[in-house]
Amino acid sequence: MALHGTPLAPIPAPAFAGFTDTHGRAFSWSNARGRAVLVFFGYTHCPDVCPLTLAALAQALSALGPLRQRVRVVFVSLDPARDTPNVLRTYLDAFIPNAIGLRGPLSDVAASAQQWGVTWRRVNAAHGAYWIDHTAAVTLVGPDGRLLARYGYGQLANPAGLEADLRAALESR
Repeated sequence: MALHGTPLAPIPAPAFAGFTDTHGRAFSWSNARGRAVLVFFGYTHCPDVCPLTLAALAQALSALGPLRQRVRVVFVSLDPARDTPNVLRTYLDAFIPNAIGLRGPLSDVAASAQQWGVTWRRVNAAHGAYWIDHTAAVTLVGPDGRLLARYGYGQLANPAGLEADLRAALESR
């Protein structure tokens, strides 16, 4: 299958050990079987990349019509101290209401980010403020739970490519 995103080796998607969703439940890939899943690591206080990425995902999803029901978005918080379950849920609901927001201890965040090829670091500013410098990429996991493609920030500027890849992944089953 030709993809608009950068193809990945079709290995099983890494687990999210130690993470819970905004309702306190553990995430399991078995619950996502048969669906395409878009995984994005970010944080709710992000001033630019995260909201723009989620808006692009929402645009691609809305163009899918009925296939939209077979796609899930998983947003993994890089800032669990500030991204409480309520903050995370409210943030995601503004973009993609049924997105799954995951958070976990910082050690689990670091391990998971590494497994997913996401680099990040906390950047301290004046008066205790900080931001997080992070990889702005979305990973597409196919309905069989295997990695399919990765989309850099620039590749999401035109959500039609992602929409086409989602259609291809879902219709190839």
